[in-house]
Amino acid sequence: MSVQEYLDKYMLSRKIEDAVNAAVRAKTPDPVLFISNHMRKAVPSVITKVKARQILDSRGIPTVEVDLYTNKGMFRASAPSGSSSGMYEAIELRDGDKGTYLGHSVQRAVKNINEKISEALIGMDPTLQSQIDQAMIDLDRTEKKGELGANAILAVSIAACKAGAAEKEAWIFLPLYKHIADLSGRSHLILPVPAFCLISGGKHAGNNLALQDIMILPVGAKKFEEAMQMGSETYHHLKGKTILNCSFSVFAA
Repeated sequence: MSVQEYLDKYMLSRKIEDAVNAAVRAKTPDPVLFISNHMRKAVPSVITKVKARQILDSRGIPTVEVDLYTNKGMFRASAPSGSSSGMYEAIELRDGDKGTYLGHSVQRAVKNINEKISEALIGMDPTLQSQIDQAMIDLDRTEKKGELGANAILAVSIAACKAGAAEKEAWIFLPLYKHIADLSGRSHLILPVPAFCLISGGKHAGNNLALQDIMILPVGAKKFEEAMQMGSETYHHLKGKTILNCSFSVFAA
């Protein structure tokens, strides 16, 4: 096969010309990177591999970490975990063997990802977040995600979301928050109102409060900077008062 025949067979001349023209129109400061990403974007991307492992979180407790692969690369996520949970929350799947990490290891959840979830998701388009999530929900078949484990499902879902964001790149990857906004149908983005925790109860605190947190939100602030100042000043004004010195645990969030 001659050079010209090879170029014609794969339409390389036209594809390269299209990429160069796109870079010129975008007036990108890094045309080589732009052209490279433009060419990669022309190749339909699918999930090619999902691999999970057990790691330790910031408290030294096992959790699930996932590497999800597409044509664009590898995308990693781990399942967050709190020290307390409500009766209606989805179920974290833990092994229960008291001889290993006091029963908190997550090898069952890891196995479910590597053997079941991976098989179900390979070949799927990473931009179709709702379809990916629904595929895992259908595979689990329980109300509280107790078969596969909410920790397994969530870690994979976050990794897939990151992979989906990478598919919407221009000359750089689309920020994850913008991709999530697109998925939710929101075009106008603003910073959320910050929340400040004044009194903490539940397992986090050394008291008998049935409430998890007592919080304030500076909803009257006109901008985020002002909201932060209002919350901080309120917390420090109340810190020395009786209401925050009745054997309650006090935190600023």
